[in-house]
Amino acid sequence: MARRRFGFRALAALVIALGTACGIFDFDVDLQKQTFTLDFGQQTGTMPSISCDASAGACDGGAGTLNFNTSATAGVPSTVEVTLGCDDSTRLCFAQANARASQTVSVLQDDAFVTKVERHALGLVKLADIAYTIPSNTLTFDIPHVDVYAGPAGSTRETDPGVALVGTTQPIAAGTTSETAQHLIVDDNSPARPVIEHAVENKQDFVFIVVASPRVSAGSPAPAGAIQIDIAPKLTVGL
Repeated sequence: MARRRFGFRALAALVIALGTACGIFDFDVDLQKQTFTLDFGQQTGTMPSISCDASAGACDGGAGTLNFNTSATAGVPSTVEVTLGCDDSTRLCFAQANARASQTVSVLQDDAFVTKVERHALGLVKLADIAYTIPSNTLTFDIPHVDVYAGPAGSTRETDPGVALVGTTQPIAAGTTSETAQHLIVDDNSPARPVIEHAVENKQDFVFIVVASPRVSAGSPAPAGAIQIDIAPKLTVGL
């Protein structure tokens, strides 16, 4: 009788081990879509061609930092800062814009998560697929890329403790939209995986932060307009 019990337990352990290794017990969870809007305001005209000397800081000229505290009509309000600098190669002033928005992912408030993963039973997050689309774009300038970060609840900036890079989007041309999803994959080698995994396994909220830092050179259209970025996270969860 003892041998039979031992054999059954060994067989069960083997089945679980094989199932785990082969991904039989893995399943996907589509979390709620997050919407971010980076709003640069309604400035018009072009960046003036002002001569400068990088060592003298002539571009500061009392302008300092311009703060656009926006409240977009759709999506999440963003903070946009524009600072002036001197391009040493052209000796002309440029505008450096930094825009960011954050959004909290409430795991236990997400219907898909609660349905597929019971509140008292969680597995390991093996993979995260962050799909993004750009349904709206009225920007007057190109964005080389948008950085997407993940961090603990309460984070608002990419420099906050515990925040890690998820990935970087493709270049986004002025006024260009995209309904075809592009993907940022969070795998074993991603610095953001421990952030997301820890939050999910401990049933805690976490935050996505999107950051765009375009540079607008002299003679280019003044930074204006808004862009909407939709992020749809999918988690692969297993034992």
